[in-house]
Amino acid sequence: MKRYIILFLALVILSTSVFVIPASAQVLGDTDGDGKLSIVDATFIQQHLASLRKLSDEAMKNGMVYDGEKLTIADATLIQRKLASMIDHFPVEDLRPTEPPTQAPTQAPTQAPTQAPTQAPTQAPTQAPTEAPTQVPTEKETVTPLSSQVDIYFSNNKNWSKVNAYLFNSKTLKASAAWPGSAMPFYKTNDLKEKVYKLTVNVSQYDRVIFNNGTDQTTDTPVTKASSGYFIIGKIGSKFVAGVYPYGQSDEGQIKTVSMEYSQGYKKNIYIWTPVGYNPSDKTKKYSVLYMCDGQNLFGQKTTLSGYEWECDETVLSLMERGGDGVIVVGIDNSNNKRDNELTPNLGALAPGVGTYGDYKNGNGKQYADFIVDKVIPYVEANYNCNSIRGIAGSSSGGIEAFYIGIEHMDKFDYIGALSPAFVLYTESVWKNYLNSKDFSGDIPRIYFFNGYGNLTNDLLERQLYTNAKAMITWMKSCGYDESKMLWVEDKEATHNEAFWALYFPEMLSFGLGV
Repeated sequence: MKRYIILFLALVILSTSVFVIPASAQVLGDTDGDGKLSIVDATFIQQHLASLRKLSDEAMKNGMVYDGEKLTIADATLIQRKLASMIDHFPVEDLRPTEPPTQAPTQAPTQAPTQAPTQAPTQAPTQAPTEAPTQVPTEKETVTPLSSQVDIYFSNNKNWSKVNAYLFNSKTLKASAAWPGSAMPFYKTNDLKEKVYKLTVNVSQYDRVIFNNGTDQTTDTPVTKASSGYFIIGKIGSKFVAGVYPYGQSDEGQIKTVSMEYSQGYKKNIYIWTPVGYNPSDKTKKYSVLYMCDGQNLFGQKTTLSGYEWECDETVLSLMERGGDGVIVVGIDNSNNKRDNELTPNLGALAPGVGTYGDYKNGNGKQYADFIVDKVIPYVEANYNCNSIRGIAGSSSGGIEAFYIGIEHMDKFDYIGALSPAFVLYTESVWKNYLNSKDFSGDIPRIYFFNGYGNLTNDLLERQLYTNAKAMITWMKSCGYDESKMLWVEDKEATHNEAFWALYFPEMLSFGLGV
């Protein structure tokens, strides 16, 4: 199990004018023209990509710190990582032959209480067969029901003098006790000399907790059957954000990287994670599979550009600690500057003013969907011990694409996770025209929708996505989708970031599996 102390960098609200880099500015990553690198530069890139600002050609070129070819969200996140001292130089610097290579990026991980090593994908991808096997499971599986009584653990890595747990129900807002909640009993001291506190929670009554010491507090934090350990990963605005880990579990499972030919003429990496206890020789033990877009941001900082991760392995291991079934997680890597195009389904005319600076127009989302359904799924199910339960999930552009894949192939997926989905790319009329073309009268997937609002940092991108994300349940219901199969979750403090998607991933998985 791993834990990283992550610095959260607040976004700044700025006007929507065009900024030009002065000729004297020589700082790589400087997009606002002030001659230095700051969080404003990352914010300008995010706003430019969201069509909230127009950068000059020179400013865009200066902001291309990833590959020097195109301005993408990777450039903004790399600037954040450098400001947080998580890297000491930008990847584009390694591509310049006139400059000698600098030291490899340094990171200072904080070990988990179990002090387990970090598991990264294998270094040498293996070649997948050119024609994927067609063997798929035919039987329909069920999941193991779990108790609603769960033990949660809080590792006090901030040395609070006391730890309270303010438990409440996110729908009724009913709390277990008045603020600041109930004092968490001390449980033990871990190997990092941190005091660990333990509390039993009935998650059928209370699904949110705010950890606090009476003054400092975390944001609203989900509590589910797939949650166990919590600790503080950083501060955003005036509040702390909790990270998750599988308390008492030291084995992180295994990751294998497979390289597959993609229809657009290049190869795409597939990361296949199997949990602790997985035995390829034991054909009697079968696992459900969750397929996820943006596979490079799922399992660890060695595979992520943003510095954050979804903590997918931690969540599955926590679920298994509760007695739940294991899940194989398959991450499909994006292709660098092709992400916007790959993860955008072509549903019709784009919404006015959206995607002006991106490659959203005439998106190749169908090719991406076909790749997963026709090649990735058959390969996984022919080479791993899988049952018939499948999920598909993603965030942002990956969120709209996961939703599209699940709706296009409702017979193949049992649940869909759409977190901070880019539904804003299309108007209500385009969406309803698309949804009305589908037959929702049969067996349909569960769908988990999540979006933040960025109140703590004025996150304009997350706010831009909020309206259509929230409206989608209403639109789908009007087109015949069973409302009981959908769950809308919002967090007004959450930002457009893997840290928050990781926080809500356990809830998505619990809802999707129906445990």
